Amino acid sequence: MMIYSIFPLFNYYILTVIFVMVSFYFYKDKSSDSKIRYLYILCIINFLAYIWNLYYFFIYGSHILTLLPLQLCNIAVFLIPASLFFKKTLLMDFAFYLCLPGALAAILIPSNDYAIVYSGMTISYYIFHGLIFLIPLMMAHWRLYDAQPSVKKAIKLTIMVLLIGSTLHFFNVFMYQNYRIPANYFFTIKDWSAPTNPAFALFARWIPYDFFYLLPALPILYLYMLVLSGFRKIKKTL
Repeated sequence: MMIYSIFPLFNYYILTVIFVMVSFYFYKDKSSDSKIRYLYILCIINFLAYIWNLYYFFIYGSHILTLLPLQLCNIAVFLIPASLFFKKTLLMDFAFYLCLPGALAAILIPSNDYAIVYSGMTISYYIFHGLIFLIPLMMAHWRLYDAQPSVKKAIKLTIMVLLIGSTLHFFNVFMYQNYRIPANYFFTIKDWSAPTNPAFALFARWIPYDFFYLLPALPILYLYMLVLSGFRKIKKTL
């Protein structure tokens, strides 16, 4: 039972591995167009799971202005199909290097809102975040997107994160100070994020300031890109 105390959604992870293996097996020899159509279907499922999850927050009393699609994973619901359609490298980079690890962190370290493992809220949450993790991964695996990391990409992504994050932080502060609406887009308010999530609690202990406490995520991004670069080099030598 130790594994379930550390990873309460462990059964979901097993199902995810099975789903990925089956998907890769059946689409191994399919055309790129078939793979893209399959990914679009997953995007539709992702959107429905997102709406399903949003519904729970609404009926449990969250203000409508705290439910706008402005969290990283909420943005990904729309950005991932857009990246498939427009085939813009910057959109794909954002999905692969920011949304993918963000969604992975969300399902490995879920907030206390998802303590009931098999509730509709948790199921919708896992499908929603699981597909945000899997779709960019499948795009890269099927060579529909070149995930080659670079310093230039790291700089662009850093600028995007800081711009979006700081803008949303000012929006959060404005909404609360003027209307007492507890908006916490991008989780920039540490006192509202840390109590429900151990990762945010750890960051808040390191840097006890709103917005700035999230900056340790940037070195994690660079490490992710560095590790991926190493794997790609090793793969080329095999």
